[in-house]
Amino acid sequence: MRSSVIDLAAGVFSLLFAAAFYIQSGELKMLGRDYPLGLIIFIALGGLWLLAQGIHKRWSGRDAAPVDAEPAAYNRVAVITAASVAYVFLIPLLGFYMASVIFLFGSAMALNDAGWGWKKSIMAACALTAIMCFAVWLGFTKLLYVPAPEGLFF
Repeated sequence: MRSSVIDLAAGVFSLLFAAAFYIQSGELKMLGRDYPLGLIIFIALGGLWLLAQGIHKRWSGRDAAPVDAEPAAYNRVAVITAASVAYVFLIPLLGFYMASVIFLFGSAMALNDAGWGWKKSIMAACALTAIMCFAVWLGFTKLLYVPAPEGLFF
């Protein structure tokens, strides 16, 4: 796949996410809106940069189709998409941290193609899950005082 196509797609998706986040932040007021708005602006600027870069590569002719490019892994894209949708639906039921543990561990196991064997793969998935959940808890709950969503069951 041409790098300009990747840049264009990433730019469009970044702008779509920034728009969705902006719409969702409409309920926030005063100081509670400043930090999310800064992130939204950062994401939107990144999306615009990627769009401009993709357009420039395409129009300049510097983006020839690669001869030895590996084909897109559509099955991996489908797994990531399905897992992400399931994750969004699990958060209100299980809470953010329980849903994150299931999502991160399951994704790490399903997408692992390192050929390490089961024991090493499980250890790596557990380490990734623990580090990511701890980092989110520390960053949001302890540093920014933003509570994580609680679930119906937990």
